Amino acid sequence: MSHYLKTTMDCIFGEENFRNEIVWCYAGGGIPRLDFPRKHDVILRYGKSERVFNVERKSYGSHAESGRRATDLGGTRSVAYNPEGTPINDWWVDITPLINWHKERTGYPTQKPLALLERIIKASSNEGDIVLDPFCGCATTCVAAEQISRKWIGIDVSSKAYDLVKERLDKEVARPDELPHYRQDVHLQARPPKRTDVEAGYREEKYVYVISHPNYEGEYKVGIAKDVNARLNSYQIGDPERSYSLQYSLKTPLFRETENHIHKVFPNKHEWVRASLEDIKREMHSYLSY
Repeated sequence: MSHYLKTTMDCIFGEENFRNEIVWCYAGGGIPRLDFPRKHDVILRYGKSERVFNVERKSYGSHAESGRRATDLGGTRSVAYNPEGTPINDWWVDITPLINWHKERTGYPTQKPLALLERIIKASSNEGDIVLDPFCGCATTCVAAEQISRKWIGIDVSSKAYDLVKERLDKEVARPDELPHYRQDVHLQARPPKRTDVEAGYREEKYVYVISHPNYEGEYKVGIAKDVNARLNSYQIGDPERSYSLQYSLKTPLFRETENHIHKVFPNKHEWVRASLEDIKREMHSYLSY
C-alpha cells in the first residue's frame, strides 16, 4: 500500500521534499498460511528545505569498546568513534508493537506505540513546537507530544477521540496535582469551519458504520467514514487474517449526532459498543426518525 500512498504524498508535499522511507519492523501476531508474514510498516518522511532534524543515536556495539574493527581482509584498523554513538538507520527494529495485554492498549486496532511516535516527533521538532495529527484517533500522537514538551492539535471525525485524549492525558501524563490543568486546557471544538465552496445550508453526508471482529464477540465498532470500504480496508491492513467485517452502514447528514447517540445508549469502550447488531441498527433508525 505504501507505493500508492507515496505518489499521493508526492503530489501534496512535493516529490523534491521526500526524505526517507522508514521501515518499522516487528514480530508477533498471526501468520498467514500462503504468504510471508507481514511484519513491518512503512513511514514516509517529508521535509521542507528549512527543516528540523534531530539525530537520534545508538551504541556502536561491543566491538567499539576496543576502538578497533575488523576489515574485509581480516585485519584490523584503528577507528575513531563518536562517544554519543552512531545515528539510527531508516529501518527500526527496537520498538515493539502493542499486544492485547499491554497497558497502552485502548482497543483501537491501528494503535501505534508511544515510543514510535516519540521518536518521530523528537526527530522532526523541538520543544515548544506545534505537532498536528489530523487523524488522531486513540490520541497517541497527542500524548507523545505532551510527554516531550511539544504543543499539539488533534483532529478526528469521531467525538470519542476527545474523551480518549482527556482519559489518556489523565492516566499517562499528568501527576495528580496537574489534573485540573489538563482538564481546563484541553478544549473540544466540534463545529468545523464553514465551507465556502457550497451553498448555504449544505450538510455533508457520511456513513455511520458497524464493523465486527471475531476476537470481540458481542461487540461492534461504531464509527464514521466517508468511504466505508476504505475504512474497512484500513483495519484489514493491520490484521494478518483480515477478519474485520462490515456488518452495516447508514448514510446520513446527522452522522456525528447518530454516532454519539449510539455510544450514549449502549455500554462501550471508545468506539466498540457492546450490544446486538439488531439493537444497534434499530436504535440508529429510531434516532433518525425521531
